[in-house]
Amino acid sequence: MAYSRGAVVKGPDLFADYDYRPYVRVSDDTHPFSDEEALYAAVTTTRRSIAILLTPNDFAAGGLPRESYVNSWIIAPLRHADIHGKEGQLVEEIVETIAGEAASYLGVK
Repeated sequence: MAYSRGAVVKGPDLFADYDYRPYVRVSDDTHPFSDEEALYAAVTTTRRSIAILLTPNDFAAGGLPRESYVNSWIIAPLRHADIHGKEGQLVEEIVETIAGEAASYLGVK
């Protein structure tokens, strides 16, 4: 199943010793092979000054059980088949902020 841009999903933890971690889909359907995979920003409970805090107002639906932050500099391609469910859907404004921050780390102004 493919998830839409802004979906907060439970995917494989590529960065720590946990089975799963939340991610936010930042790519849209123009991503190559979008029927198979998408680009996701990692979500963590570790507070960092440059991480983006997700507040209850950032969710159009669903949510996360603990205070969470998006590390917009950690972008990973995830296959739809490797995702284990949806936790929520973010509003477009915060998705644009996350995507803009991610792009800034690639030199996009």
